[in-house]
Amino acid sequence: MLLAAVVERVLEIVPKPPLYVSKYPTGLDDKIKDFEERVLLQQHQNGDAMVVGIVGLGGVGKTTLAKEFFNRERTKYHRSSFLCDVREKASRGSLESLQIQLIKDLSQVDVKINNTHEGISLLRKHLSHCHALIIVDDADRIDQLDALLPAKDVLNCSSLILVTSRDKSIFTNWGVEDGFIYQLEGLNPQHSMELFCWHAFRQPHAVAGFEKVVNDFLDACKGLPLSVKVIGSLLYRKNIEYWKAQLRKFSKILPDDIQETLKISYDSLDEEEKQIFLDIACLFIGRRKDTAIRIWDGSGWEGSLALQNLQNKCLVEVKVEFCMEDIRSHEKAECIRMHDHLRDLGRDLASKEPLRRIRFKARRVGYQSSVSI
Repeated sequence: MLLAAVVERVLEIVPKPPLYVSKYPTGLDDKIKDFEERVLLQQHQNGDAMVVGIVGLGGVGKTTLAKEFFNRERTKYHRSSFLCDVREKASRGSLESLQIQLIKDLSQVDVKINNTHEGISLLRKHLSHCHALIIVDDADRIDQLDALLPAKDVLNCSSLILVTSRDKSIFTNWGVEDGFIYQLEGLNPQHSMELFCWHAFRQPHAVAGFEKVVNDFLDACKGLPLSVKVIGSLLYRKNIEYWKAQLRKFSKILPDDIQETLKISYDSLDEEEKQIFLDIACLFIGRRKDTAIRIWDGSGWEGSLALQNLQNKCLVEVKVEFCMEDIRSHEKAECIRMHDHLRDLGRDLASKEPLRRIRFKARRVGYQSSVSI
């Protein structure tokens, strides 16, 4: 018993090694500062642990931001736990292993859990009044939060729970207020340039003679950190002709690493939402939201609901600006926008499925008729 107590005390005193974040953490300081100012400095009203969310497109840097925040803040809490790859582990039926990890990290107790319901009871038992920092990374279903965070009302009220996801709706449906949900955007032009050059040249600026083609790649990446890193690394130590050839190829085909990451969100959609996503990629970028919804509703779909779900999953945006139909009228309206890489993914998927191509051709005729009316 004495030895066990000594071991536990040593574990409390000796800090855990920091999580690996990034080889080139360009722009992270600014992202952390913006996150703290927009979300963490708000007044928390109820007596439960504070719950905040980070939402954004796949590859935009949610996990990177969460790990950096964890490394900086965990010493302010009595206990801390970082649960990674929750979506993937839950899909393999491994929620119990995450519950076991959470109890181990926060109470230093080894438990055996036979099912998630038993795990919920044990979490509430062992984490009562615990002052903790808990990060749940890449959740995509409410039942995951229910299984892993049932103790939010019994934790010390100064505890902090941070969840990252591609889907904003899991936060709103779980009761997280909009003010505590942080929408993570891509890198600004300066940070995109620096990160790209670190990967492509191993320095923060372009080599002489490569400036124009670097800017061409950055225009294509649109600030998405995943794309900036993948493309930059692909071009390392290659000559200018190779760069130009890759730029031509990149305009037609996304690299596999980027496509696979983005396709995770597409695969999570139901069939109707997939069809509408592909419609947007092929037809409705830059078009009025109400025109698109009218056409989808005419096809027997719930256009407004599906579009909202796509927005929640960070696959499309609706912005008030000049739409393609409104250029002559000089009136702004709600306009549909999509990241260029998602557009390219959608068009590639549509081109590979003959049945979808037929549907697109039929709806294109309906769309053109609607616009002319």
